[in-house]
Amino acid sequence: MKIYTPKDLPLPFETVITIGSFDGIHLGHQTLFEETLNLSSALKSEPVIVSFDPHPRMVLFPESEFKLLTTLEEKIHLLSASKIKNLLLIPFTKTLSELSPDLFVQEYIVDKLRAKGVIVGFNFRFGKKKMGNVDYLEQIAQKYNFIVKAVPPVILNGVTISSSTIRNLIAKAQIEEANKLLGRPYFILGKVIKGKGRGKNLGFPTANIEVSPLKMLPPAGVYAVLVTVNGEKFKGALNIGKRPTFEEKDFSVEVYIFNFNKEIYGKTLKVEIIKHIREEKKFSSTEELKTQIKKDCELIDKILSQSFPFFFNSSTNLS
Repeated sequence: MKIYTPKDLPLPFETVITIGSFDGIHLGHQTLFEETLNLSSALKSEPVIVSFDPHPRMVLFPESEFKLLTTLEEKIHLLSASKIKNLLLIPFTKTLSELSPDLFVQEYIVDKLRAKGVIVGFNFRFGKKKMGNVDYLEQIAQKYNFIVKAVPPVILNGVTISSSTIRNLIAKAQIEEANKLLGRPYFILGKVIKGKGRGKNLGFPTANIEVSPLKMLPPAGVYAVLVTVNGEKFKGALNIGKRPTFEEKDFSVEVYIFNFNKEIYGKTLKVEIIKHIREEKKFSSTEELKTQIKKDCELIDKILSQSFPFFFNSSTNLS
């Protein structure tokens, strides 16, 4: 994927663009991308995804402690697999937010992006105080001679797909429901860092993951996960929390990778969260904890073997 920034503007080709924060890259966003590809083909123009960093809500409402479904690294990781090979990242600032809708269209959509077509969601808002909407965009498009297509909401099993809906599901550890709306497993990209060796002492050595403070995590607890290491996929048990059995105060994200014993410090892991197994709990002894971890892993092994038979044809040996 070719990533453009404002220094690359104006773009050297005519475009069909889709604009948005695209937090989560869910099924609704993917519909926008498909429509962008279709119109760009019809208009013989380059398809371009236009997104913002940081997320506008972080700039406009810094006190909100807003968390991302996809960090910038994760967003680029997902978009790199799409059929659209052009991404423009616009730094979002208060100055940009103060641009009138007319100036935003003229300066960015027309002059810098050379857009012949614009694909947006049905509830798209832009410009100062969000005064610009789809109706306004369709009206001004006649002046500048570009096509506007607003994509209606994508509804799955009676639920309108949106980043906020997915965020609410993850906050309640309703991972399977969130994954359906995403069209893929919710995941974490993070580097393996040194931990305290608690897992190794228990017989279940874990990889401690450094997670961006901007990343939204599900509640503390144990989760069934798929872990990608150097392009290879493994089953795993993810623990999020403070290890209450050891009365620790530091929050940690650590994963036990089944049938894996290689050195991976400094490596970046992709941890796809499949199902919530149980809440975090304080055990009366390390032996009780070890027994529970073994039960967790046996359950996770069964769940993942049944859910992903093409990846895993045989049961994992946990003895």
